[in-house]
Amino acid sequence: MSDYKQLGKNTVIFAIGSFSVKAIQFFLMPLITVSMTTDDYGMAESLMSLTELIIPLLTLGLQDAVFRFAMKKEVNQQSVLINTMIIVVAGAALVIIGALIASVSVSLEVCLLFAALYICVACSNVWGQFVRGTGKVATFAVSGIIQAIILAVSNAVFVYWLRWGANGYLLSLVASYLSSLTVLFFVGGVYKNLNPKAADKALFKSMFRYALPLMPTMICWWFIQVVNRYIIIWFCGEGDAGLYVASSKIATLINIFGTIFLQAWTISTVKSIDDRDKSSFNSNIFRYYSAFLHVATTGLLLILPFVSGFLLKGDFSDSWRYSSLAIFTAIISCYCSFFGAYYNAAMNTKMIFVSTLAGALTNSVACLILVPFTGIKGALIASLTGYTIMTLIRVVDTRKYSEIKVNAIKEIIVLLLIAGQSVFILESAKISSPYLYYGIQVAIVFAVAALHFKDVIYLCSRIFSLIKNRRKGDCGTNE
Repeated sequence: MSDYKQLGKNTVIFAIGSFSVKAIQFFLMPLITVSMTTDDYGMAESLMSLTELIIPLLTLGLQDAVFRFAMKKEVNQQSVLINTMIIVVAGAALVIIGALIASVSVSLEVCLLFAALYICVACSNVWGQFVRGTGKVATFAVSGIIQAIILAVSNAVFVYWLRWGANGYLLSLVASYLSSLTVLFFVGGVYKNLNPKAADKALFKSMFRYALPLMPTMICWWFIQVVNRYIIIWFCGEGDAGLYVASSKIATLINIFGTIFLQAWTISTVKSIDDRDKSSFNSNIFRYYSAFLHVATTGLLLILPFVSGFLLKGDFSDSWRYSSLAIFTAIISCYCSFFGAYYNAAMNTKMIFVSTLAGALTNSVACLILVPFTGIKGALIASLTGYTIMTLIRVVDTRKYSEIKVNAIKEIIVLLLIAGQSVFILESAKISSPYLYYGIQVAIVFAVAALHFKDVIYLCSRIFSLIKNRRKGDCGTNE
């Protein structure tokens, strides 16, 4: 199978699974915003973010090593999994003890839900990466579909119908992760590979050396994605923090595609990292990837008032203009992940840390300076600045792995057009005429589409060609 076909096939499979969860989370926003206060939603999201912070610490970052080592043919896959699960179990025990201690001053229900959520997310990260690394991408996709269905049902019951607020939101997350874990455990074959006798100290040391830089890296990611929220809480209150989180949710439409594609792209980079003849392939992929991101983003910004009107209800309705800058930042975030895939493939986790640290420090300093004066806008600008610094470092440094030829002038022009569109929307409260508002928006959309016309046409023709000419069984599993 050609590189393009393999990448396309994996992208489709990951899309089925990952898109299900992301799409459900996106379309649940109207239900959540109409059923929860900004304070409850901000608190629930903060607990979820805290989970994401402590997982890489308590798992020693091994969750990120599972995928890379499971793909190595000379490594015992059972050893990879059991080495990691020993650390996961130890970390889970610490979280349970901590939750029981915290219940003295915090609601016992919240503490128990937090502990359960930690265990579910930690296991999901490890088992999902293991199943994906062992080539069972179809099973990985199915687990995502099941998780999406249960997430929708549980949110409808716990959040909308029973109105359990933050507790109901956390409980729905636990239920959805448990459903996914069940599929990964039985269908993904996790149970067959949980062999305590396969523990390997030498392999553990290799995995730990690979994962060590990823622990501070994940903390830096947390700072970039979450610390702004806590700075807003400190200076502006939990209500504004809830609005900030809600404004970022619409940007997930761009991140959905980025995440789906990058799961497949990571596999391609791992398989071709030592092939110096892949420059043309990599350049073409980036070109079409970039074109899609640009056109999709400018189109989403055009219809943002309608999308926001559907998703953001009640107290959240005022946050829609902030979404424009978060959507533009999503492009830069996708670029950052695209080039970061080379580090994982080359097992150079040190530079992942260096670039992420630079972005985190930039974001944090900018946020502390801007938020006291500009509120939510300052946090959005700080986030954009942090991602930009991180991306620039990776673009320059990863040239040693693969020289990607980019039309820099066109890329900069398009990004400036979309940035201008985002800022225009952010300040559009001053525009009283809807004709002027949409006239400027449409002009920018046409300009971006014209610059990428050939790319989009070729990309669409390529996709249709791959679908038309796919061999029988191409849509089957890799298992």
